[in-house]
Formats: sequence, structure tokens, C-alpha cells
Amino acid sequence: MATLEKIRQKGVLLSIVIGVAMLLFIIGMVDFNSIFGNSRQNVADVNGTEINIMDYEKRIDEMTSFYKVEMGQSSLSDQYNEQIRTAVWNNCVKEIILGKNCEKLGIVVSDEEMAQNLTGDTPHPMLSQLRVFYNQEKGGFDKAILYQLLNAVDDDPNGDIAKYWSFVQRTVRTQILEDKYNALLGASININNLDAKYSFEGGKSAEIAYTITPYSSIADSTVTAEAKEIKAYYKENKNKYYNDAESRTVKILTFDVVPSESDFADVSEWMDGLKKEFFTSEDYIAVCNQNSDERYTGIAQSKAGTDADLADFAFSGKAGDTFGPQLFGDTYKMARIVETGIYASDSAKVRHMLIQQRTGKRTKALADSILNLLASGAEFAPLAKQFSLASTNANGGELGWLKDGDYDADFSSACIKATVGKAFELPLGNSIQIVEVTEKTKPVAKVKMCVLQRTVEASSQTVGQIFNDASQYMTQNGDLEKFETNADASKGQFVRTYTVGAADNRIADIKDSRQIIRWAFEGEEGDVAEKVFECGDKFVVAALSNIDKEGYRTQNSVEEQIVSEVKKEKKGEIIANDLQSKLSGGDLSATGSVMNASNVSCNSQYVSGIGMEPKLVAVVSCMTPESAPQIIKGNNGVYAVKVVSQSEAGEFNEASEISQLALRKPYRYMIYSSLEKAAKINDNRITFY
Repeated sequence: MATLEKIRQKGVLLSIVIGVAMLLFIIGMVDFNSIFGNSRQNVADVNGTEINIMDYEKRIDEMTSFYKVEMGQSSLSDQYNEQIRTAVWNNCVKEIILGKNCEKLGIVVSDEEMAQNLTGDTPHPMLSQLRVFYNQEKGGFDKAILYQLLNAVDDDPNGDIAKYWSFVQRTVRTQILEDKYNALLGASININNLDAKYSFEGGKSAEIAYTITPYSSIADSTVTAEAKEIKAYYKENKNKYYNDAESRTVKILTFDVVPSESDFADVSEWMDGLKKEFFTSEDYIAVCNQNSDERYTGIAQSKAGTDADLADFAFSGKAGDTFGPQLFGDTYKMARIVETGIYASDSAKVRHMLIQQRTGKRTKALADSILNLLASGAEFAPLAKQFSLASTNANGGELGWLKDGDYDADFSSACIKATVGKAFELPLGNSIQIVEVTEKTKPVAKVKMCVLQRTVEASSQTVGQIFNDASQYMTQNGDLEKFETNADASKGQFVRTYTVGAADNRIADIKDSRQIIRWAFEGEEGDVAEKVFECGDKFVVAALSNIDKEGYRTQNSVEEQIVSEVKKEKKGEIIANDLQSKLSGGDLSATGSVMNASNVSCNSQYVSGIGMEPKLVAVVSCMTPESAPQIIKGNNGVYAVKVVSQSEAGEFNEASEISQLALRKPYRYMIYSSLEKAAKINDNRITFY
């Protein structure tokens, strides 16, 4: 009602505005596309430079093509595509920020420089890292392959090669600019004796003995967080809750799409209906292949390679024996032994040549000639390099180890059965492969077994019921308080809290949850979504509990986190006091099970076998083997620690240390970070994705 009243109050003004706009449009003084269209087409504004959605999508397309070509795949996973969108964003922002600063300083990359870096005598280092341009025989970048790719641009129907090359050019140009910018600024940065001393000290490392008592050893219910303690913690640690960008806190309740009891019963009945035909029919393989989730391949398997659920049955029976149906996890399986008494190798090491001439007769003649040469003692590798058309010719035709079923089934089966050291031929279309097995694993017992299996999945009726359950929860709990408190733990319902930013691609591990983030950034504090979100194998209902603008988050929005931290501190005090009393005799083992960690150094906050523990590293760096054991309240628990031994970094040489630091150029990673932090970035991606 309040909204309707506002519209009535503003009605006259809106009529005037619309009337004037229409008049201006009619007389040609206003281009509505430029007023409204352009703003809707901009993904972002970086220091006054706009990133257009069309350009942004083009860049995503280019990077996608780059990774497809590099990885030799026709498509990429959803996770890869998410990473590409993020990488394109970072690249776009970097190019604009870096480009403007380079422009001010007169730093440019000329066409001649680009040509030299891409096709000249000294190619850019990036090119030598790309799989496409790598020549195995040369062991590195091959300019001839680059020219082949460029010549193939016009003949590429998908345009992936052109996009690939466009991405490479853009990346190389940006890297050259960045190197020039860093070199210029780096010349004004002096590494002093304090930097050198700090770097040298970081080279020291220690081996420690420690015990850990996790915070979870004390139940949450035994400690409390008072209101004044929460307030004090927030005041003291306010900087921990600073938002560089606006964020939203969402409450999530998931309804997993899983099969019901009736779904299991239906599949069980279906399997029973096939049992007689599968067990008695002479055409049981066809029955399997027409009904099973997995087709019968006819490949003999060793016990190690057999389905673990059926291995004992397979290797204790005879041909014709049957098993099941029986449920394993969420899959019903029944099996029939096809053949036993097989004794063969599991794997073979293989090399080959692919021979083809202009006619079949010539192909056969050359193949026979090569086989005769091999039979007379000629080396395989030189002949493969000379005559084979396969890409393996560069390394003497080596394919490496393969198992039965790898590559083409007929090919691998022939290799498993072949005699070691005796070359043979296999037809391949109009070509002939000359194959030689150089090694085989020790023969083992194998079985052929036909397995008819069906995994139980949620039926459409079950999916509909789960969706109805989610919809019902949403409609019955339309305000935030009810949404948070009415979840039924006995039904597996737990409301979880997540803080998300506009640039986040997903919430935790929930697939396709970007749609929830978009909803959150369009909503108002306290909203419960009026739709059920379909996220992979889950239905999700959501509520928006907090909107935190850029700057310090409110105490209320982070209270759950603060309560957890306050309780953790109290637990830490209790555990530390207990450990201290046990450590009074100096015996570390009195505090728990003693473990060891090596290479604890100021160069890293990570401790092997423990994780990120900056406090632990800091305290250990000040200890010696002669020091008394220390009690340290870390991230994962409370530690009792003693230094066992220390390795010195050698003798300190100030000039040498400064020289090494200068070569590492530590500032190069700091310069752009500072530029980005100072930039004015208006990120509008949430409007589009």
C-alpha cells in the first residue's frame, strides 16, 4: 500500500517527465539508446573507462578457445568456465589500470616489439610454455609450428585458432607493458640492509616437536559469550570485519534430491524381472547391454581390476555361475561369469608406426619391407622416425604402457596377446600399424564377467515431492525469524549462513548457486526468496539476513562469528592453563602425543602436517633448542612446542643478500596491487551473470 501511495504522489511528475521525453524523442533531440542502452551494456567502469558487455563476452570466448586448444578438449567444465570469467575480469581491470599508468609515463609497446616477441628470433617466454608450439624432438618452442598454426587460421571452421592467437597476442602485450613499468619503478626502489637482514633471517628453519589439543576437545555448551564480551571483541577486532566491497549474508536451506524408498523398491522389482532372462538366456550379453548402466566389454579382468563388490564371486566360481541381484550403496548389481581359466598379462609396453602410401598396394609393400627389416635386427625407433605418420614418430613410436581396453579394444587386446619383441601388423582404415610389444607384466589369473547394474535415481515423482517440500517451507516461513528457527533437524534440515560478494561465482560447493547471489544483490534485508532455486542435485530456499556496504560490517551482521571467536579464546585459556600445569616438569609428552614438523621458517606461515599457523611460526622463530617448551594458542588448537634443532642460513653477507633480493624483484608483485587498490572500480557484473 505504501508503494502504491508513493506512485500516486509522484504520478503527476512522472507524467510530465514521460511527456517531455516523448516530445524530445519525436523531434529527434534524444537518442534513448545512448541514454538507457549504453549504461545497460557496461559490465564495469574502471577509472572512468567502461568495459562493454560485448567486448567482455568476446574476451571470455577468446580465453575459452585458448584453454580448449591448449588442453586439447572440445568443451570445458562449469568450474573451468567460472575460473575463466574471473580471469577475464582480472585481465580487463589490469589492462586498463596498467595501460593508463603506462600512458602517463609514455610507456608503449611498438608493433616492431610485438613482431619480435611473437615471430622474431627471441620469442616471448610465454610462447615456450604453450603446449601447442612445443616440439618434443627439439625439446622446446618450434617457430615452424607457430607458422603452421597461423596459416591454418583461415581454414578453421570454428574460429578457435584465431581466438587462441588473439588471446596470446593480448597477453604478451600486457606482460611486456608490465615488465617495462616494473623496470622503471623498480629502478627507484632501493633494497636496504634491513631488507637484507630480514630476508636472511627468513632462511633459518627449525625442526620442532609438538603436541596439539584441539579447541573442539571442549564442548561449546560449556563456555558462553556475554554481550559485553561480544561488544569488546568487535571493538578490538573491528578491522577484521572491513568490507572492501559490498557483501550480503544469506541463509540457505538445501533439500537434496535423493531417491526415495519407493524408487529403490521400483529398481529392485525391475532387476528381479530381468533376473530369469539374464541368468538363463543364451543372449544374456544383449540383455545386459540393452538394460545395464554399464555395457559388457568382453575384456578379461584380474582380481585387482574387477569390481570390488563382485571380485570374490568372480574368482570363486565357474563359467555360467550367477550372482544377485544385490544392492551395493545405491546400485543394484547381478552378474554372470562368462569365462574362467584365463591367464594373461595386465599391461604391455608398446611402440608402433603408422604406415600409409598413396595406394593400398604401396602401403602393404612398405609395411612388409619394414617388418622384414625388423625381423633382420633393424632398430625400431629410427624406422619409426623415418616412416611413421603418427605424432609418436618423434620419440621412436613409443606409446608407453597400456591395459586391455585402452585405446582401441582390438589394438590393446592384440598387444596383450602378442609375443614380446616380435613386431606384427594391424590394419587401420587405409593405413597399416606396425606394432611391437617390448615388455609385459607378469601373467595373472583373469575372469570375464558380465554385470547388469542399475543405479537408483530419484524418480520424477520423488523430485516433485522434494520440490513441494522446499516450496512448502518457503511459503510457511516467509519471514527471516521463522526461516531461521523452523528448520527440522530430525528431517536433516539445517539453515547455514554464508557471506557472499557480487563477484562470487558460487556459494560453498552448491552448483549453479550464482543465481542465489544475484537474487541476494537485488533483494532487501530480511527478504525470503519467493522461488525455489534448482542447484544441481539440490533444491534451495534462501533468505537475505544482512546487507553490508563497503566499509566496516556491523556488529550484528558478524555476531555469529564473534561468538565463535570469543568461545574459542575462552577454550584456549582453559586448555593453555591445563597444558602449562602438565608441562611444569618440562616433559612435552605429558601434554599429549608428541609429533614432529620440519622446515618451520619465517618464509612461510604454513607448517607441514599442521597447516597455516602464523603464531606458531612467529614464536618458534624466537626459540632455540635450549629454550623451554612454549604453549601457543594457534588457529587449529593449543600447542605445546619445543625446538629440536635449527639450521642456520649460513653466514650473513649484506651485499650478497641485497644482490639476490634485487634479482628476485619482490616489488613487482606489490606495485600492481597498490595501483589496483587505489583504482576506482565499479563492478556491474552481477547485472549480467
